[in-house]
Amino acid sequence: MLSCFGPDHEKAFVVCGDDYEAKPDAFGTLKGTVMNSQQSRLLIVDDNEMNRDMLSRRLSRSGYLVDVAENARQLMQRVKENRLDLVLLDIEMPEVSGFDALKALRKDYSPSQLPIIMVTARNQREDIVRALNLGANDYLTKPIDFPVALARIETQLSRKRPQVSDQLATESHVRDRGYTPRYPFTADAEIVDLKSGTRIRGVTSDFSLVGCFVRTRRPVEIGTRVRLTLMRKEQNVTMLAVVRVVKPQVGMGLEFLDIDPDSSATLLAWIENLRKSH
Repeated sequence: MLSCFGPDHEKAFVVCGDDYEAKPDAFGTLKGTVMNSQQSRLLIVDDNEMNRDMLSRRLSRSGYLVDVAENARQLMQRVKENRLDLVLLDIEMPEVSGFDALKALRKDYSPSQLPIIMVTARNQREDIVRALNLGANDYLTKPIDFPVALARIETQLSRKRPQVSDQLATESHVRDRGYTPRYPFTADAEIVDLKSGTRIRGVTSDFSLVGCFVRTRRPVEIGTRVRLTLMRKEQNVTMLAVVRVVKPQVGMGLEFLDIDPDSSATLLAWIENLRKSH
């Protein structure tokens, strides 16, 4: 079930309540506002009616067209009947799980044709890795942080609108794909391919709150999901990331997907120090 209410009810209300107001964060990024939803059509799949309605209302107010489904059968029906731009799919559903529904959809629709964001109540790495390996574009954990949900939805939709060619990306393509490195930054990096387990080592040369460029002579394919560990001055940051840019014999640009909770403070401290030095 998709629910905004966690054990800390007051905090959950602040995060998920309808009176959320978009404000710039410390790095000048406006969060909580969809700048150009272009009437994209979303589908919310959840077996809990109250949660479907709540999320549907909030996304509608953000400028999206929203359909709903309460199970996998209705999901398949909606996909056939309507031109959908993105699906928010709950993992824990009766009869047919979100994993099985995702597997079925990926037989007919690629991640670029139909972006799917999985929603899970259990912030467990095994579930997240399984969803990504089955073809999910991204995921959200419950209770849903609505500004984060908006940002992840819009990230997927912005990639879908102007389809960037599969040729090797340039720095302008990096910006077009939503990956925006900002600061020269050196840290040792270890990259682990989540599917093959291949380990690659390198050094970062550019860094931001949303991604980094790692210099290595062994890049992997664009779209590969990896576990990235950055090591600097005996401080480690670990996160899930996806390869967005490949430069042969130079390295690859990675967009951060999810940061390990223990690494968040370190990452923000690194960014703040970089920001102050520029």
